[in-house]
Amino acid sequence: MSNNISLKDLLEPDEAVVSMFELDKNSKPMLLEELTISYECLASIGNSFELESMLSEFIITFARRTGAMSAMYYKEVDDKEPLIHIGRKIFFKFEEGISEKQLHFINDENEQILFLALKKGFLVFIYKNKYTSIEKLSQMLEKFKDKLNLSISACDGVQNLEKLNEELEDRVQESVRLIRENEKMLLSQSKQAIMGEMIEMIAHQWRQPITSIGMIVNNLFLDIAIDEIDMDEMVKELEKINYQVKHLSGTIDDFRDFFKESKEKNNISIKEVMAATMIIIEKQLSNHNISIKCMNNTEDILVNTYKNELIQVVLNILANSKDAYNELESENKIIEVESNKLDNNIILTIRDNAGGIPEKIIDRIFEPYFSTKNEKNGTGLGLYMSMIIVKEHIGGNIEVKNTNNGVEFKITIPIK
Repeated sequence: MSNNISLKDLLEPDEAVVSMFELDKNSKPMLLEELTISYECLASIGNSFELESMLSEFIITFARRTGAMSAMYYKEVDDKEPLIHIGRKIFFKFEEGISEKQLHFINDENEQILFLALKKGFLVFIYKNKYTSIEKLSQMLEKFKDKLNLSISACDGVQNLEKLNEELEDRVQESVRLIRENEKMLLSQSKQAIMGEMIEMIAHQWRQPITSIGMIVNNLFLDIAIDEIDMDEMVKELEKINYQVKHLSGTIDDFRDFFKESKEKNNISIKEVMAATMIIIEKQLSNHNISIKCMNNTEDILVNTYKNELIQVVLNILANSKDAYNELESENKIIEVESNKLDNNIILTIRDNAGGIPEKIIDRIFEPYFSTKNEKNGTGLGLYMSMIIVKEHIGGNIEVKNTNNGVEFKITIPIK
């Protein structure tokens, strides 16, 4: 903070300063001393934006240079103890009306007291009664009042700003927390939205094993009924049943693993991601006469990422292609999945020939609750959550564009 008073002003006092000290030939040394005190006190004001530190420096300077026995600063008239106390411990009691003006007076102990009411709080300086220039000190102290009040305002402003910054930081942290919670909720909703499709996928996965088990059991019952049971043959049939049961159990594990939250990143290959994805959706694609062609050009490269969340992204895109084919009469339904390395990233490209997305809405497909499907079949969360997962969780990027006869999604996945 600028003092707004120059050294020239102090060395060449105005008429008020001259009048105050009754400048004449014999008083020049005294005037120089008073000006030195004024300069040191003014220099002490504004050195800190912390109220207690700033006032302490001023009080120490003024008390030391003027010979005060005790100096205090009270924030309120009702305070029993001063916030700042320099020098001897002398009891001081505020009298009625004292806070309304700046004055000097003599107390019962024959001590002279300087009192200055500030914008916030009060300064008190106590001197021995023999100090004969108390009136001049009172006038000098009054001269510092405006400067002190400005510094107090500055300290209050800095304190309020710091408080505002803390509140703003808390608000930002709270907003981030709410956003994260909202993302987790939407991620859960997105998974629930495809749960119906998952049940259909499980049904497709289980139909053949269950049929096979049923046939084996019926044959065994028939052998028992006609008393033509062959123990070696029975063991083989039971082994077939056991194999099918393991297949059913494995299917449940695959779907259960998908719905688990990925809490930690793992080193995985794109081949693993596609294999896990195909276990879930391949049968359903096949039932809709959709062929899928995988071109993995990153066989030996591992990416450090959230496996289940990346699988969800691929599933969402493949499910969108499947739905697009449902509205298209075509005998050549092909989805191509291709992976390539570019710099320190894996580029996973998924393209179909299902007709593409209308140009007027393609820029909106990553918006929450925006769906190109009818109200019954679409939630508008799949691609939005795919974008959140890729950008916020995985740290990559996802893009979409139309091709000549379909749409192409490009997912950028950081290797590390």
